[in-house]
Amino acid sequence: MRVVNIEVRRRHLAAVSLLPEPEKINEAEYEGNKLLIDREILRRCNIEIGCELSNEEIKELVLVSESYRAKERAVWYLSKADTTEKALFEKLCRNFSEKAAAFAVAQMVKKGYVNDRRFAENYALLLSNRKVSKRAAVGKMLQKGVPLDMAKEVLSEREYDESIAVLELLKTKYKNKLGNDEQVRKTVAALYRRGFGYSDIKTALNEFSKKEDINV
Repeated sequence: MRVVNIEVRRRHLAAVSLLPEPEKINEAEYEGNKLLIDREILRRCNIEIGCELSNEEIKELVLVSESYRAKERAVWYLSKADTTEKALFEKLCRNFSEKAAAFAVAQMVKKGYVNDRRFAENYALLLSNRKVSKRAAVGKMLQKGVPLDMAKEVLSEREYDESIAVLELLKTKYKNKLGNDEQVRKTVAALYRRGFGYSDIKTALNEFSKKEDINV
């Protein structure tokens, strides 16, 4: 097949016309019958009007272009916020094939732009500052793509007394919700739903009652 025309398009793409027209490639983007390929990849691969390409070479060109674009998108995502390998892969798969997404993630890991351990440690610190229980923290970390074993390990390494966290919540969020037995019961239930253990809640309530000189 011969490249008969190359037209510049938006998003750094070019519309490549080939004759005879090649078979459709699932992972490829098209504009009518024209292949959309990243212009930088065309330049690197020396693809010009008049070039002869086999079916296999066209498939390889599509994969290289898509992988390159997935990598560029990954860099853009990471410029906005840190993330995990799993979360980045899932986000890239919305627009690219799994193969291209996996390539992009591998490149980000290789360059040190993505590091699950670093993310887990930073996120654990954020959650502890927000007075999140360890049980709830594990769930939130899993949602962010942190592996279960890593989440538990990172949280276990932190000196984190959950009764102190509960006490801080009692001083702030629940300070005015301990006026009677019914309010105390609802507060205990709310703290339990947040993932705190009953013993830590009880310890914090006792400490709070001593400092505030109230009965709870």
